Amino acid sequence: MAKCPHCGAEFEYDVKKKSVYCAYCGSQFNPKELNKDVKKAKKNESVISGKTYSCTQCGATLMTFDETAVTFCSYCSSQNIVENEVVKEKAPDVIIPFAKTEEECVNNYKRAISHFLFSPGYMKNDMVVKKFRGIYMPYAIYKLVHNGDCINKGKKYNHRSGDYVYYDDFDIHAVVDASYDGVSFDLLSKFYDDYSQSIPFDARKAEEFNPNYLAGFYADKGDVEVDTYNSDACLIASNDSTRYMKSQKIFAKYGCTTPKVGFGVTDKRYAMFPMYFASIKSKDDKHIHYAAINGQTGKVAADMPISFPKYIIFSLLMSIPIFLVINLIPYILPRAISFFVIIMSIIAWIICTSQLNKCNDRYGRYNDKGYTSLLVEVDENGNKKKLKKEKKYKMKAKYWVKYLIAILLSFIMIVFNPVNDAYYYGTAIIGLVLIIWSFNDLVGIHNTLVSRPIPQLEKRGGDESE
Repeated sequence: MAKCPHCGAEFEYDVKKKSVYCAYCGSQFNPKELNKDVKKAKKNESVISGKTYSCTQCGATLMTFDETAVTFCSYCSSQNIVENEVVKEKAPDVIIPFAKTEEECVNNYKRAISHFLFSPGYMKNDMVVKKFRGIYMPYAIYKLVHNGDCINKGKKYNHRSGDYVYYDDFDIHAVVDASYDGVSFDLLSKFYDDYSQSIPFDARKAEEFNPNYLAGFYADKGDVEVDTYNSDACLIASNDSTRYMKSQKIFAKYGCTTPKVGFGVTDKRYAMFPMYFASIKSKDDKHIHYAAINGQTGKVAADMPISFPKYIIFSLLMSIPIFLVINLIPYILPRAISFFVIIMSIIAWIICTSQLNKCNDRYGRYNDKGYTSLLVEVDENGNKKKLKKEKKYKMKAKYWVKYLIAILLSFIMIVFNPVNDAYYYGTAIIGLVLIIWSFNDLVGIHNTLVSRPIPQLEKRGGDESE
């Protein structure tokens, strides 16, 4: 990376001015012009050099390209960061420079958080804002092409004869010349696929790699093979082509409702994309909530927990008009209340089970292809073997016993039908209290669902957060 030609100091990249500047002598330069001399001296620059900083708690490593010291880990919020060594890494083919300043992205984060009524206060405090760090994430950019004949099957009703219905089968040939260049996926197993796909980049604006854009930022090294997402990239291109082809009347005319085009990957480029990233510890210090902001577009992706007190207050306020409407009903049979409690208990039970299943998927990261690709090894015979068994959440008694008690009490009232209405109202109150109590469980499960175990626990060989 070039240094200031006036004083020899390290550069930093100014996002607003899109230039590199020297903090010591105030000089500013166009990063592309500044790098011309370097290119003349060494046309085939294939590596970039910098310092790596490793976290002593979770093992995460960040790479920096100037004299800035890393003060905390973006993955576990730990401040136990130590300097490791000077390293050289393969230079990417292209880079998207930061287009949004840290201040702009923090404001976007604050706006996004403000839209969530139940977000807890610790997601908004100043310490969280201060922990946002600009990091270049490793990505792969895929080019996909189909050039030639494309055959789809069609079937159309012809006529009916007696007990038989006759259809004509068709082969629909179409000459397709289509290409997609810019489909991208992240190559970092620690970075979740649901994040990277929810805040996509415009890879068309990627520039030829210039190391001067890295000044003042950190970078992470990819650990996922670039071929991992070949099929996913092809599927994106195929689905988009299907949407276009369905608009052509010829396919519908001959009974082809979902025309398909097969694509192949013809080119792959290694890239660095800009991201502002922060980790926020939950109140129990056992989980991490992540927030990521696209450094090109400013779009935000964040884990959003729920504050149970805010949730209860809002629910009570919303129940006032419902209570007034119910009061307009001339009378309500006591047994109807028991049926209501049973229905509410079953609904809450189903929701709780569904949320626990989602927790399994989130904690196991079964839908995260980059992560799961590292859990499998292939032996000499081509057989795949899973390296790590993920822990699963179970429907524990502390969750379902509340629903069961509420259902049993209400069912007993319906069966025995006591004369005194006080029994109905008493059991109904107990049942509703248990259901409200179960909502606390649901909020806790949701907060687990939108969080991740602290990385250091994973490193020690298990999730101790349950």
